[in-house]
Amino acid sequence: MFENNKFEIEVEGLKIAVNEHMFKEQQVYRLVFDDNRAPLVITSAKTWNGTIWTSIPQGRQKEAEFFGKEIRKHLKT
Repeated sequence: MFENNKFEIEVEGLKIAVNEHMFKEQQVYRLVFDDNRAPLVITSAKTWNGTIWTSIPQGRQKEAEFFGKEIRKHLKT
């Protein structure tokens, strides 16, 4: 696993440290929250219905979708 980028985003007053990694040709993001919730690892995946964000392991899909969109916004700026 190779680390590419580190940055911080703030969403609704919540600070999140984001570490970007490449793992087996898949870009993944590890999110560490300042509110003591468990870290979250997410990646984007292409489906027949478009691109989605998913958690690794699965189970935190709503958070993955929400924070994935925020990461995408940050990367576009």
